[in-house]
Amino acid sequence: MNIFIVPSWYPSKLSPENGTFFRDQAQILAKYGDDVTVIVDLVHSFKNFLRVKRFSTVKLQPENLGGVIEYRQETLNWFPKRPQKTYFSQRRRLIKLLERAIAERGRPDLVIAHSSLFAGAELGRWLKDNDIPMIVTEHLMHFLKPEMLTEFYKDCIHEAYCYANRIVATSSRLRDSIAVQFPEFPTKIVVVPNPVDISAFSPASEGKKALKPFVFLCVALLRPEKRLDLLLRAFATVRQNNPDTQLVLVGDGPQRLNIEHLISNLNLQSSVTLTGYLPQTEIAGWMQKCHTLILPSEVETFGLVLVEAMACGLPVIATRCGGPEDIVTSETGFLVPVNDVTGLTEAMQKMIIEYCQFDPQSIRQTVIDKFSDHKYYWAIHNLYNEIMKNSPKLK
Repeated sequence: MNIFIVPSWYPSKLSPENGTFFRDQAQILAKYGDDVTVIVDLVHSFKNFLRVKRFSTVKLQPENLGGVIEYRQETLNWFPKRPQKTYFSQRRRLIKLLERAIAERGRPDLVIAHSSLFAGAELGRWLKDNDIPMIVTEHLMHFLKPEMLTEFYKDCIHEAYCYANRIVATSSRLRDSIAVQFPEFPTKIVVVPNPVDISAFSPASEGKKALKPFVFLCVALLRPEKRLDLLLRAFATVRQNNPDTQLVLVGDGPQRLNIEHLISNLNLQSSVTLTGYLPQTEIAGWMQKCHTLILPSEVETFGLVLVEAMACGLPVIATRCGGPEDIVTSETGFLVPVNDVTGLTEAMQKMIIEYCQFDPQSIRQTVIDKFSDHKYYWAIHNLYNEIMKNSPKLK
């Protein structure tokens, strides 16, 4: 199948951590035999002007990355206080880039727009007019925090959903929230979890259960909603009874200085490792070295890092913040309330005590059964077949 993927954000030299799972999903589909093309128009904040040597919307040559052909163009947001103008400017560029890709790569059988804001909204009408089916996959936390949705955002989402053949939510909580806020489209919404490349994440060799000291791992963008401040305070309490325990924080982001200051204020410099952003292979390596992964977020539409850790056989601790409720069971870890430092502390202490009761192979099998790359491939193909069956005009 010829699939075009249009992400609303994507890795770049400026932000290599942004949307890495979009690239992973594209490469998964390519691995199983699809012809996959990524069309991406990145709009960077104007405040990054001095950090970037050259922004251009010139048509650059596509690249082959991991078997996926990527068409990319980048520019600055020249209208930061006029979101509608930014939107229409990006839509013109994106449609032009899409037309170029079609001329060079052929007409797609299916377009997957990652998020209605703004790829789905920008391309929906054009794709409908050209009889090309579109799936909109949602990832934004805005749906779980409706106060973040402006009237302009709501209009864009409604536009995308009117033209989408299917709306994919990555978790049950996200599906339910979309259905409540946009009740006109209940028959279009389905749940397809984000996948993990099983071959990229595997358990460590036998014997880690006996290793000391106990090491917690957190992999997250350093942003306020990830609540790493909560994690550090809980960890400081855990260390009072377990002074050798270590914490590894993998990630980067706007909260880095605040995190560093809190580590210093809590006197955790010798027990917390802050690695910065790491590529997938190095993250998998840390997962093999550590005992448990923690995701203390205030909101998550899925929680892919939980699945990646579980593929490595790690039990996990997460908050009931949306996506994790579809992932974590009593056989794979602990769920705790959101923004509850006491609950998080107790779960961490309990994990140290009960860690050996978790079976790494059983945890990994859960991922293979529910979240594997192969399951994702077939979920997308089944959605496409369903769309074609119910839409004679597209055949």
